[in-house]
Amino acid sequence: MIVKYIDNVAFKKMLLGAAANLENNKELVDSLNVFPVPDGDTGTNMNLTVKSAVKEVNSLEKSTITHIANAAANGSLMGARGNSGVILSQLFRGMANGLKGSSKIDCKLIAESLGCASETAYKAVMKPVEGTILTVARETAEKAVETYDKYDDVCLFLEKLAEEAREALNRTPEMLDALKQADVVDAGGKGFLFLLEGGLAALKGVEIKQEKREHKILKTEDEVMEFSSENEIIYTYCTEFFIKNPTKTAEEFLSKIFDKGDSIVCVGDDKLIKTHIHTNNPGLILEIAVKYGELSKIKIDNMKEQFKERLKTSEKNREKKKYGFVAIGTGSGIQKVFNDLNVDVFLSGGQTMNPSTEDILDAVNNINSDNIIILPNNGNIILAASQAKEISDKNIYVIPSKSIPQGITAMLAFKEENDLGDNVKAMTDAVKDVKTGQVTYAVRDTVFNDMEIKKDEIIALSEGDIVSHGQNPEEQVLELVKKMVTEDSFLITLFYGDKVDKQEAEELEEKVEEIAEGCDVEIIYGGQPLYYYIVSVE
Repeated sequence: MIVKYIDNVAFKKMLLGAAANLENNKELVDSLNVFPVPDGDTGTNMNLTVKSAVKEVNSLEKSTITHIANAAANGSLMGARGNSGVILSQLFRGMANGLKGSSKIDCKLIAESLGCASETAYKAVMKPVEGTILTVARETAEKAVETYDKYDDVCLFLEKLAEEAREALNRTPEMLDALKQADVVDAGGKGFLFLLEGGLAALKGVEIKQEKREHKILKTEDEVMEFSSENEIIYTYCTEFFIKNPTKTAEEFLSKIFDKGDSIVCVGDDKLIKTHIHTNNPGLILEIAVKYGELSKIKIDNMKEQFKERLKTSEKNREKKKYGFVAIGTGSGIQKVFNDLNVDVFLSGGQTMNPSTEDILDAVNNINSDNIIILPNNGNIILAASQAKEISDKNIYVIPSKSIPQGITAMLAFKEENDLGDNVKAMTDAVKDVKTGQVTYAVRDTVFNDMEIKKDEIIALSEGDIVSHGQNPEEQVLELVKKMVTEDSFLITLFYGDKVDKQEAEELEEKVEEIAEGCDVEIIYGGQPLYYYIVSVE
């Protein structure tokens, strides 16, 4: 049977099918990130962006094609995370413009809306790079415009477009040498293809079931926001942990703790059980849990204490400030550094979990100031921060900091007595004078810059490029310093992560001083996950 048109009902099903298909394949998309560092998050970012679009669509009272497309655009805009998520939100926005006022979608309108989507996405990126999701979307749209008049059946037309998207994706390694060396296709383009294939399957009547649903566990600080007074907090301690290789099922463990607190989440399989509970006796919970397996990633937060701190912050922010600051990063030590530099909101995010546009807007709105300076501290967050700037009523200035050291240096360049324009210029200029290195581990085998890197090897990155690899984090720091320090360098700062012993960091400081005699060397506890060390050279 020929399907000539897509109506509003089918259109909504296609969006839901596209979202479910991406959800089921997000880990595969994550794994395609070029660098083998443990921050492959393209699939996660795209998935969370699309889930925000779906949430908006599902809340609609009216479900015309225009309403659905606009809801998807608005939802994805607010939920956009990372560069891939922001680009995807712009594709939704362009698609909505192309479908505006339509009561049914034929092959011609598919072509026009895809063209609008691609054009809008390209305009949103200052320096578009070919060999990415932009290329896959553009070449698919171009094929649609060239061939739509040859088709009456939208299913057959979309099948052809999916083939074109697949071929365009397979060509991405020829456009980006990094993809070719790593022997992968572009992650964002792969996510785009999963969306297209999911939408097509739904149009054909194939139900795509999500293979697994995540049990959402809110961050403790977000849970505390739900309370209006300290008396409402019946159970003081928010307790989270994993049980590795459990001897019993999650259900059996749950039966032992269900009456010892509230807000309980206990899920898992025969390899790992994840537990979250509010309780007045975290020690008792852990005592029970340890009988069921090895405990890992134990986290206990005092919610009453956090509630009091929130009240203090709220009181402080009632007085209108001339300037406000939002810094993004992860690690308790790094947060302390930014707090000491008078940053108003430290937004948790960076590697593996980028804050959404809405997260950034919420942070901005929590500061009682009309002039807000945002420090993204990650190249994958600058677009989302810029998108927040575009839709906020406040005067927002995004400093293009791509690393924690750059963000810290930018804050040090700020002078209260200077006017806003001079400060923004000084902070932006300061970022350019900082070189950043990172030491982490490879999550897969790969080849980069002709280096054969094995899974779990320690790798050193300078300005985002892998420059050396080996077996020891400290040795890789020394290799980094040798490559990064020049005769003009005067300061080296080592931020050590949550898996590094303080004594090891202090011993490394002495070794760095030996090979960089003309530089001052500082070590600071960053507490960042995933990265053993973040190295700053000025």
